[in-house]
Amino acid sequence: MTCAILALFIRSNTDHYKLNHPEKLIKMKSSFKAPATVLLFSLSLLSAETNSTPGNRTGQWQISLIPSYTDSETVTFEGGATADISGHSGFAIGIGYNFSDYLELDFDIGSADGSYVGTRIFEDASEPVKYNGNLYTSHMNLGLTYNFMASRLTPFVKGNLGITYVDSGVPTGNIGNVCWYDPWWGYYCSPYAQTYTASELSYGADLGLRFDVTRAIFIKGSAGKSYIDFDKSSSSGFTVYKFIVGFSFK
Repeated sequence: MTCAILALFIRSNTDHYKLNHPEKLIKMKSSFKAPATVLLFSLSLLSAETNSTPGNRTGQWQISLIPSYTDSETVTFEGGATADISGHSGFAIGIGYNFSDYLELDFDIGSADGSYVGTRIFEDASEPVKYNGNLYTSHMNLGLTYNFMASRLTPFVKGNLGITYVDSGVPTGNIGNVCWYDPWWGYYCSPYAQTYTASELSYGADLGLRFDVTRAIFIKGSAGKSYIDFDKSSSSGFTVYKFIVGFSFK
């Protein structure tokens, strides 16, 4: 793009000079041709460098800040009960190591909050009942990334495997107690309603693009599928979009 703009500028100025100084045109061409060619060649090399320069990722550690957005999804459970989970945002932080420009291993932890509409199905065949709930999840993931190129700009594919904790927000009917030391009241206990929770195996895959801005800063964008292995449930998986800002060091 830069080279095209420069070529247009050179051409416009040459035409202007031709109209106003025709007697000097031949001399100008001979004196201008060599430096213009060198400049255009240099800009071409600079433009190509962005895509061809090695990323120099080998042996680097990296810390990543990972905001994400998860699309809405319906999960169907035993008996026909469903949970229509709305789209929601999340955040994670990760640490990784680059074995080479191509291969990277990382570990991340994160959490997300969302809402859902649940549908209860009763055994007596009465009308299903819908209700609103709030969902909290947190996860620990181990990921393996393969970069398709060693250059600063490269597409990549990533596989994830981990554990996801889910708090459904649905009361179990049990009442628990939580206690703490208060600066005014001293040791104090209060009841709270316990909710249904679970810790399940989770896994998924991402496809994205990485750009090493400098040797110390990189950005990534990806889209992928994430699955949570709920008992007696079916789902096509959660579609997750991530934009990552990372910092590399040795």
